[in-house]
Amino acid sequence: MSTNTAYVAALIVPLTASMQSYAGCSPTLTTQFESTQRIVDSVRPDKPGQTRVFASDGSVFTGADALWMKGQLRLVLKECAQGDEAAADKTLHGVMDFLSAHHRAP
Repeated sequence: MSTNTAYVAALIVPLTASMQSYAGCSPTLTTQFESTQRIVDSVRPDKPGQTRVFASDGSVFTGADALWMKGQLRLVLKECAQGDEAAADKTLHGVMDFLSAHHRAP
């Protein structure tokens, strides 16, 4: 395998895996997930017990909050992959509500 082929394969495999995770969910849920994921991914605690962690929108969380949200998003992907959109929607909206409760207005 040439270097270029390996490079292209390295880019395609994660993209394909990500698209398969959404296979059982609607485009609307997928859009909501991606929007929520951008904020959750911006919350990066150095350690789980960290007292204050800031999101890209200025919201403040604890390290435990950040880990919980990331775990919930993994659960949403699992529920989508299993074709259980109702459960995925409920889990995702739980995270979205949590984000809203912590949101700081500019």
